[in-house]
Amino acid sequence: MVELGQWRLHSGQYIGEISALCFVHLPPDIHSLPYLLAGTGSQILLYDLVGGQVVTSIQVFLGIRVHGITCSLVSSTIGSSSCTLGFKVAVFGERRVKLLSLCFEMALGCQKIPLQVTANLRLFHLLPKFSNWVLDVCFLKDEISSLEESFCIAIGCSDNSVCLWDMLKSSVTCEIESPDRCLLFSMRLWGEKLDALRVASGTIYNEIIVWQVVPHGQQFEALHICRLSGHEGSIFRIAWSADGSKLVSASDDRSARIWAFDGERGNSNEVHGPYLAGPILFGHNARIWDCCISDSLIVTAGEDCTCRVWGMDGSQLKIIKEHTGRGIWRFLYNPECSLLVTAGFDSTIKLHKLQSFLFRGSDGHGGIEEFSNRKANLAVSIPNSAEHMGLMDSKSEYVRCLRFTSEESLYVATNQGYLYHATLCETEEVKWTKLVRVGEGAPIVCMDLLAQSPLGLHSGTADWVAVGDGKGRMTVVRFVDDACFHKVGQTLTWSAEAERQLLGAYWSKALGCSHIFTADPRGMLKLWRLSDSLRSGSSVVGSTDVLLVAEFISCFAARIMCLDVSVEEEVLLCGDLRGNLVLFPLLKDLLLGTPGASEKIVPLNHFKGAHGISSVSSISITSSRCGQIEIRSTGADGCICYLEYDNDQKSLEFTGMKQVKELSLIQSVSPGGDFADDLTCTSYAIGFASADFIIWNITTNTKVVQVPCGGWRRPHSYYLGDIAEMMNCFAFVKDEIIYIHRHWLPDCKRKSFPQILHMQFHGREMHTLRFISGDSLYNTNGEHSTFYRSGWIATGCEDGTVRLTSIFRYASGAKNFSSKLLGEHVGGSAVRSICFVSKVHMVSADVNNLPDKTNRESTASEDREVPILLISVGAKQVLTSWLLKERKCSKAGNDTIGPSSGMFSSVSFQWLSTHMPIKCSGTHKKMENIDELLGDLELKHCRGDKYENDWRYLSVTAFLVKRAFSRLTVCFVVIACSDATLALRALVLPNRFWYDVASLIPVPSPILAVQHIIISKHAVSKDNIHDGNLYIVISGSTDGSITFWDLTASVEAFMRQLSTLQLQKSIECHKRPRTGRGSQGGRWWRSLGSTLTNKQVVNSVSTESGFQAENMGTYDSLSEVFVLRPLLVLSNIHQSGVNCLHVSGFKERQNFGHGFLFNLLSGGDDQAIHCLTFDLSVPPTSLDSILDKTPDMENCIFNFQKQNYGIRILYHDRIASAHSSAIKGIWTDGTWVFSTGLDQRVRCWCIEDHSKLTEHSQLIISVPEPEALDATTCGKNHYNIAVAGRGMQLVVFSASSCDVGRGD
Repeated sequence: MVELGQWRLHSGQYIGEISALCFVHLPPDIHSLPYLLAGTGSQILLYDLVGGQVVTSIQVFLGIRVHGITCSLVSSTIGSSSCTLGFKVAVFGERRVKLLSLCFEMALGCQKIPLQVTANLRLFHLLPKFSNWVLDVCFLKDEISSLEESFCIAIGCSDNSVCLWDMLKSSVTCEIESPDRCLLFSMRLWGEKLDALRVASGTIYNEIIVWQVVPHGQQFEALHICRLSGHEGSIFRIAWSADGSKLVSASDDRSARIWAFDGERGNSNEVHGPYLAGPILFGHNARIWDCCISDSLIVTAGEDCTCRVWGMDGSQLKIIKEHTGRGIWRFLYNPECSLLVTAGFDSTIKLHKLQSFLFRGSDGHGGIEEFSNRKANLAVSIPNSAEHMGLMDSKSEYVRCLRFTSEESLYVATNQGYLYHATLCETEEVKWTKLVRVGEGAPIVCMDLLAQSPLGLHSGTADWVAVGDGKGRMTVVRFVDDACFHKVGQTLTWSAEAERQLLGAYWSKALGCSHIFTADPRGMLKLWRLSDSLRSGSSVVGSTDVLLVAEFISCFAARIMCLDVSVEEEVLLCGDLRGNLVLFPLLKDLLLGTPGASEKIVPLNHFKGAHGISSVSSISITSSRCGQIEIRSTGADGCICYLEYDNDQKSLEFTGMKQVKELSLIQSVSPGGDFADDLTCTSYAIGFASADFIIWNITTNTKVVQVPCGGWRRPHSYYLGDIAEMMNCFAFVKDEIIYIHRHWLPDCKRKSFPQILHMQFHGREMHTLRFISGDSLYNTNGEHSTFYRSGWIATGCEDGTVRLTSIFRYASGAKNFSSKLLGEHVGGSAVRSICFVSKVHMVSADVNNLPDKTNRESTASEDREVPILLISVGAKQVLTSWLLKERKCSKAGNDTIGPSSGMFSSVSFQWLSTHMPIKCSGTHKKMENIDELLGDLELKHCRGDKYENDWRYLSVTAFLVKRAFSRLTVCFVVIACSDATLALRALVLPNRFWYDVASLIPVPSPILAVQHIIISKHAVSKDNIHDGNLYIVISGSTDGSITFWDLTASVEAFMRQLSTLQLQKSIECHKRPRTGRGSQGGRWWRSLGSTLTNKQVVNSVSTESGFQAENMGTYDSLSEVFVLRPLLVLSNIHQSGVNCLHVSGFKERQNFGHGFLFNLLSGGDDQAIHCLTFDLSVPPTSLDSILDKTPDMENCIFNFQKQNYGIRILYHDRIASAHSSAIKGIWTDGTWVFSTGLDQRVRCWCIEDHSKLTEHSQLIISVPEPEALDATTCGKNHYNIAVAGRGMQLVVFSASSCDVGRGD
């Protein structure tokens, strides 16, 4: 038994906004790039920019965000074999300043190259709390002292004063106050000596006051220099130039201004206009947070998530937009190595390298290697273009198709039937070869290329080019590229379609050069077999060397745009012009059998509108195993879709989608990213945005290439190497000219940019989070899942995104974390609540609908596959459900599971269904009769306009129910809406049908939190099947009341009616998330109809104890759903809104019959925590005898009995001021209680006898404005606690002395 005194709270890593950055410059001959200090929350991270890794970290403050960092070199010892560098680092936040010591110890090799670097970061000095906020800190030098003692600190405060701190005396030696005493938004200090210190202060009056510290006898005083006015908003940031002659200011008015002044001017005259140097920098769409100025350029970053580079003349040179959320908060620019580091609210730190042409000086030399040495931009014309100068006519030759085979090889087809080959030389020259003219000069309309290295006697590379012309003829040409020349091998031409009916030709890598497909405009695909004589290189080839094998007829009659083949699984996948996917059988006997008459083949399955109404641009089979085929498609809706095909069941299921918002059309995804949740390799989306060609890194969310080209309708081609940032080619045609952009650096040792230092997280406030605990992931046979028990955390954000964050690496001491985007709510509507559903409640089967023995055995095997769901709700009444999808990734030679093993589980949730209400829908008519049922409650106004659709869901809870020997599982979802209503809905799986089950009578105030309780009413069978359950929901409202609802009758009635519904004859719906251009709209929403009539509706009545119990009334037969009133109302529990609820798991009271004991914890805006202990007693036949024998009956606060169960509230404890601000999250397991509030603290409480709460410990966290808390048990004597708000932090509560928060 662990004693209470041994339990402690330990702070974990904070994941949130990056609030401060600072370079640590090392000698350039020792380290090519500087180190980086980054402040996030209350901690400091040290990054090695060469390796791109976190070196060390340290917790600096408690609950105070790091606002700024500055550092200075204090000692340097460089020897022949080792080097030691010492830095002092000042970190400030709010009214606090702390000094840290940073020491680098390096073992040097030849030419002073560091072989091993060790960094030690530790806290060595704490300054007292200042009376005003600290806005800037500057290290100063004293010429009298030695190097080790040469630093004093100038501290700029928000009252426009500067304090001088002596580190030797550990005291403030002097305080210089500006003559203009006012409150400031920003301040920046410049200078290395106190008597030359200049101060620029941004006031609340939109002005900048510039003043200087000058000696006055033995003291110092402030000398006013000037007052700079012109901004129309608050001054958020000020930056000095290196020589102190200029400064740049960033403002709330979305502009940046450059100021220049005479620093020696000592009069007090205020001069306005003459101090503005250069143009005003306008361009940001929101407030500007940060700015800097160098000799040749200016950089600004703001709330619009862009970082903009400006010339000194005011021209905008570059826009970097690779962050999300509330913007880029801080950045750093190092002109010596052209590095730009950006950090934002999305927790991402990105490292960019600016190109030299952006800031090349008057001498023409830039800060990095010349642009021409890295890239080649060519503009070439086809050989015959010179014969037709001037305007184009019918005799003019122009390019119809382009295809890259490598970075040096490009095929070009023209409207006059010519096929050319262009060789791109390193000298930026292009060598043209006229290969062949096909189709008697008919225009070439389509082309595809297959590059391969043949076996046998042939050397070099063989390229198979297939072209189709306007006469409907196909021509296949084999080219051999030897070391010396490019020559034509064999040519084969045949008639494939009627005139103007041949629109596409497609090779398949799986089939090689033995087969080729052709497409017509009506959705028919023809498969042709090429003879062995053509493939073997025979010089004699005739039209008989090609045979029509099969004709594949699409059910959508739309042109096939792309395809892929799986020979092992014998399927052909196609994507058409209207966004549909079609699967055909492609048997091996058809491919390898004896040629005969062509077969007409119909689809096995199809998926309508996978990309809405937009064209499918690519489709590929990413993996195939055990009859399961994983499919990835891209389209003109800017989305990447993921599907699974079960070859045994012949079923095609949508599993996920990624919307790349930066692209309006995605041509393909390359090379990685095989799965929707795969983060193990880098993947790139290649496509177009408006008139630009873009390569986008999906893994890091960075733009790799952007080329203005005029759009995707022009002939174009691209080619990527292993690292797209360093190896990419793109060619397009404009005005009869082929423009080629080539960037090819085969030296993979070069560092690619942009680089990600800190992984991306939510960019806005989080409202909810839930542990996806591994403890709940068991098979029905009791075997443990591969999911490690630490699990994951699901978070929902204001921007509508849902993310999964791994706490497996996060809590094991790793210095970084793993987070991936799960999905996004329709329209980006805010996510307000998330619930995790993993337990299935089995109920007995209906004896009248029992299946036969064979079906019973098959359904029993299906029962082992229990669906595990994640439900998210939010603004615009969006409800999204996700299904758990788990993958095993094993490293060779290790079969164990855990933090030290080589096997880990990649867990994600595939999209399952999304619901959004439709304006003027029929559901409003169903609810009109509720007005009659409300009676004297006068709550009609709570429902609002029946045509109003701007409500939001505030909370959700859900549970799974499955009837024995049934293939259907029902997820019942209880949703609280801002219109003060509570609804019970059902999601029937695997059909994905939604049903209205019950509508709970609107309460006087909106409901903010809901929880549910499920217990068995009778004994449990050996198969874990219950004869009946009680389904109780508990809700907390904004008026401080807590309400109990009984959903048992509604749930049981729905389960009885479910067996009579003919779902197998219905059309499946919600097969694709409604997002992206042209996505599917509408919803399939059902109610049980008039079959659930003549039921009872609950009417609440008051009791003498102040609580409310229930009374039975009649049910309106015209309504199609249940209408329920509260079972029990606990009024005025809180003085204001109930923000959070949590119910502990039940404890069976075996000494007193079938009773279950629960602890209900609630927290509210009144800063109070309430603990209610109640029990549910069943069965009713022995309830009276049980109550008589229960010793707690004398102290029972409230006793309520119903026909088949009883509820007793035994104890009620209240902590009036549990937190110093509103309580936002609470969790309990019946022994411990964890709570958090806006006071930025996590408090731990112990539940003692009679439900008395005793505070055990507390911890200050780094999360500003906490909104939610969740916890889970993780082994014996160990709890993981997660708090979300403006960021997320993990806290460990354990009986050991472990500390996961330091990261060292």
